[in-house]
Amino acid sequence: MIKLVATDMDGTFLDAHGTYDKERLAGVLAKFKEQDIIFAAASGRSLLALKSLFADFKDQMAFIAENGSAVVLFGELVYEEHLTKKQYIDIANKLVESPYLHGHDYLLSGKNGAYVHADADDEYVDFAKKYYDKVQRVASFEEVNDLIFKLTANFTAETVREGEAWVNDAIPFATAVTTGFKSIDIILNHVDKSTGLAHLCEKYDIKAEEVLALGDNLNDLEMLEWAGTAIATANARKEIKEAADQVIGNHADEVVMTYMEGLVD
Repeated sequence: MIKLVATDMDGTFLDAHGTYDKERLAGVLAKFKEQDIIFAAASGRSLLALKSLFADFKDQMAFIAENGSAVVLFGELVYEEHLTKKQYIDIANKLVESPYLHGHDYLLSGKNGAYVHADADDEYVDFAKKYYDKVQRVASFEEVNDLIFKLTANFTAETVREGEAWVNDAIPFATAVTTGFKSIDIILNHVDKSTGLAHLCEKYDIKAEEVLALGDNLNDLEMLEWAGTAIATANARKEIKEAADQVIGNHADEVVMTYMEGLVD
């Protein structure tokens, strides 16, 4: 019996426009409540951005944000993990040495906002604002006074895997994971989406075999491997399809919403 459904956002739950049908979700959540099923948005997006995206439902669901570094259930903080200031400054200093990074295409994701370098391109800042709330330019990360969950950086679609590998070789205490077709997230190396999912399940005494997880990209892999049932979208990376128990349609066709409706009809 499924007691928790955890789904990635971009490329999985969200449609081609990066949104979802609120009326359909309201119906699903009502039926989930009747059947004691928890709905969790599991994303590399910031906690602030997820709460904004699900403003009408934020007290009816769980958030596994920042690639597992922050977990909230029904408005209550369950778990969070932060980088120290020394750690995130060390990562930023290393990033600028990467041959794959363009300029200052990187960002700190914090509890109260997101922070980009003062010299970051306007194009990158506009990109970041699609996934992060309260994006602010700062002259130096030294002046940031916030709890920082992770860094994120952009390469190109052709070099993102090389950029990911470069970061993993260069920074021993952190892990880089591909989150989009040109983005990586850099998190502490003992944290991923499965970490946040496990903390959430522990709080509600839910077993892994009672969890259904859906995803499309490499930062979903550990979550899909941890869950009892793993579902990939048709647009998912090859590695995710291979890890899944089932491959459904393309995210652009709102297939995850349809799948969830089928669970409770």
